[in-house]
Amino acid sequence: MPIPRRRRAVRRGASVVAATGLALALAGCVGAPTPTPTPTAADTPAPIFASDEEALAAAEAAYAKYNDASAVVTADGGTNPQRVDETVTSAYAETLHEEFAALADAGLRMTGETTFYEAALAENAVDTEGARVTIYLCRDVSAVRVVASDGSDVTPADRDASAPTQVFLVSTAENPSVLLVDGVDRWTGEDFC
Repeated sequence: MPIPRRRRAVRRGASVVAATGLALALAGCVGAPTPTPTPTAADTPAPIFASDEEALAAAEAAYAKYNDASAVVTADGGTNPQRVDETVTSAYAETLHEEFAALADAGLRMTGETTFYEAALAENAVDTEGARVTIYLCRDVSAVRVVASDGSDVTPADRDASAPTQVFLVSTAENPSVLLVDGVDRWTGEDFC
């Protein structure tokens, strides 16, 4: 028996309403989503260094200052480690003080000069706390000798003369253009020295 036209129209209308409701539910179209704010120029900190070259130069200068201060402390056998504090972050100063204390406890001191070369910029970033700059460089310790308290040279014979190194530097919001060393690690990737 054929279905009357009126019933077909009602069924078709109900099907359209159900399909539309299902489509809206699946699409999540129950209202416009709350827009996510995009950062504005006021939210993005201004660059601290005018260029990557300027950031690299500042990082090299900060590392050289740290290297010189560290050399003075190690030449004195690790005594008065606070002499490096103005060149490093407070967190890194704690680490260095422990290393210098171990040197003093062992009765060792270092002579000679550590130099560096082949510095390259790895990161130049800025946030609300200041700058973050990371550089790679080659540390040359070939002229450095480890000397025991009796004056004997105890430099390890198998020590590498130079080492690929990664240096992490930061600044503060109060003094954004002055970089402080926040860590120095031997690079474990491919040797670039």
